[in-house]
Amino acid sequence: MKLKVLQGIAYFIIIAAGMKLAAPLVNIILVSLLIAMTVMPLINWLIKKGVPKVISLLITTLVFIIVISLMALMLSVAAIGIAEKIPQYEQNLESFEERTIEFFAQYDIDASSVFHDKIYNPEELVRFATEFISGLIEAFSNIAIVFLFVIFIIIDLTDLRYRIHKGEKKMEKGLLKIAELADEIRSYVSISALTGFQTALGNLVLLLILGVDFPVLWAFLSFLFSFIPNIGFILSVIPPAFLALAELGLTEAIIVIVGFIIINEIVENIIKPKYMGEELDLSLTVIFISLIIWSWILGPIGAILAIPMTIAVIKAWEVLSDESLSIVKGKEKI
Repeated sequence: MKLKVLQGIAYFIIIAAGMKLAAPLVNIILVSLLIAMTVMPLINWLIKKGVPKVISLLITTLVFIIVISLMALMLSVAAIGIAEKIPQYEQNLESFEERTIEFFAQYDIDASSVFHDKIYNPEELVRFATEFISGLIEAFSNIAIVFLFVIFIIIDLTDLRYRIHKGEKKMEKGLLKIAELADEIRSYVSISALTGFQTALGNLVLLLILGVDFPVLWAFLSFLFSFIPNIGFILSVIPPAFLALAELGLTEAIIVIVGFIIINEIVENIIKPKYMGEELDLSLTVIFISLIIWSWILGPIGAILAIPMTIAVIKAWEVLSDESLSIVKGKEKI
């Protein structure tokens, strides 16, 4: 048994090394699989309602195209808007710097060294924000490939489910494990999407009240980052807080940070545990370790895929363990 454990660890290390080398391609495939598993319930629901398989595929494809197009459009509009307002943001940040230095000077404190540091430099901060948005847009550059992958996977999964439903194909042990894996991943995605939407809605209301630019974009990002455990919240609060500082002032930036913290705490510690406790059985330690490992293997996208990939590894380990036990029992009978 110990030998099997060592073999399993060795296999994982070899596979992980290969995935790290081929991360760009692997990420496209994994994201496509995740999206396909997420949208499959819609097709299954349509088929159960008596909608023909081809029509169900067309409806799901249309919904997918609309959602992705709206996301890409929103990011593009936000990037253009931020680029147009860069001079205004730089001017506001420089004004904030001058007022802060004057305030501390009244108490014989020299704060100029802090602002002259490269960490706080209006031009550097604005450039970072611009690159951040550009990076998000670049992430959609492979959307055509992802879209094709998703469509092909959906067609294959729908055909397989249809054949099983008609009795043309039996649910073998391997297919049962894959079905269990897909159900658990869909469960995790559903929980994260539901609680992420609640967080994003609260953040949107807060940003609208304060009058922060591009509130829909920051709410969308908070929804997207809700799929990243532990550090997703930190990533979601930095851009709107920085923009509130550059646009409105320090008070508004602090309100954004405090507001995001309160909304996140309510959702994460009151609402989400109820769903997580019922659906998934992953400890915080496992979640944190998986986040580190998959981020190292797959890069930033690994943070989003960390939990689904961990669930997949656990299921694979269960399959290997079952096979090992079967072999051992078979030898004992002999």
